[in-house]
Amino acid sequence: TDSPKAIIDSRQAQNLDDAFVAYLEEYTQETSKPDEQDQEELDEQKTRQDQAPSGINHRAPVSAQKNPKAQSSTFSLLRLFAYARRETLEITRDPIRLGFSLFGTLILMFVLGYGINMDVEDIPFAVFDQDRTPQSRDYIQNIAGSRYFLKRENIYSDQEMDARMRSAELSLALEIPPNFGKDLRRGRMPEVAAWVDGTMPFRAQNISAYVQGMHYRYLDHLLSQNPRLTPLSNGIEIQTRYRYNQDFKSLYAMVPAVIPLLLIMIPAMLMALGVVREKELGSITNLYATPVTKLEFLLGKQLPYVGLGMVNFFSLVLLAIYVFAVPLKGSLFTLSIGALLYLTATTGLGLLMSAFTRTQIAAMFGTMIATLLPAVTFSGLTSPVSSLEGIAYLIGKLYPTTYFLIISRGTFTKALEFSDLYMHLLALLAFIPVIMLLSLMLLKKQER
Repeated sequence: TDSPKAIIDSRQAQNLDDAFVAYLEEYTQETSKPDEQDQEELDEQKTRQDQAPSGINHRAPVSAQKNPKAQSSTFSLLRLFAYARRETLEITRDPIRLGFSLFGTLILMFVLGYGINMDVEDIPFAVFDQDRTPQSRDYIQNIAGSRYFLKRENIYSDQEMDARMRSAELSLALEIPPNFGKDLRRGRMPEVAAWVDGTMPFRAQNISAYVQGMHYRYLDHLLSQNPRLTPLSNGIEIQTRYRYNQDFKSLYAMVPAVIPLLLIMIPAMLMALGVVREKELGSITNLYATPVTKLEFLLGKQLPYVGLGMVNFFSLVLLAIYVFAVPLKGSLFTLSIGALLYLTATTGLGLLMSAFTRTQIAAMFGTMIATLLPAVTFSGLTSPVSSLEGIAYLIGKLYPTTYFLIISRGTFTKALEFSDLYMHLLALLAFIPVIMLLSLMLLKKQER
């Protein structure tokens, strides 16, 4: 270290490059010569060989300082936790990534919890009353007084009814024929037409069931007021009761189902990006050039995201209980064990995706497609897996979300305990070594 001119003069060179080369050549010559201790060992070894009887070779003892023992390449918890600590520091020092990982799930919980609503209430309907008698008005009031229906302005022609149904202003239109009241008083059983918007089949089916229920209730009420009328029903009364969701609120089913969706999408994406980010930055060279095994690398990278996922899980449970008012009737311990196994499997999917992708964009989109779409379509979110057929049924059975969805809904709504759900916990446990083995097979220890 000196001024440029002094360095050039010290080697009598023309420029800095020549002086630098001269220094390197001098250093190479010095390091290539054995030091005094090594030369003495070589002379002593040669002397012993010259004095030894014919046919006997003596091996000189090797100095421990000169030949240190190579580092072990077997599994090491120390190296594993070193990677875990390094990944944890990277997460905590990146406030944007940490903020999305912690608050992204809560925001999506609000959106999905309130957005995916299958409750059929406040149904807009109007009446085309061609009779306009006390009996027709009584029939209309029977439906308008229900909390499921909202009455709109009356309809005065067939063309108006068709136009208002086409514009989606009305989901239900009732058509009461002329002489409705007169026929009703004479026991002639007049007919009422109910036109239902069938654009959404599930909603249309529920509306149709509600209208039939209101209709039968009106008939029973009419018969109780005038027993002399010919019975308008067969005397059979059917009452439906829901064992686990007495109010028939979709919120009680959707909120526990949203938790598995969020715990597979965000942790898996963060996990995949955490590994691929090292490929883009070049820091994955630490894996290539050190004795760290692939298993140590993958587990070390995975542990912080499993811990972060558990923080998200408990936040979602608190949100479900205290914000959405969905009671947790079953075992929190069982639900937590299921969440831990599920997060280990879902972050494993992120590892699996990152093992063969090389860019963060590819890892993000690949993980989103491989996690969110099967979880929504094949895991039993809206319809049971048992109702699926063919390849859809197979995907549902071979996907971890299916089993944690049963655990989440079971503990929230059915008060299930560990003894009821241990088979689903074992199924989640079986996913972990399979996914890890695939990740180990696809991850290369040397760059291609």
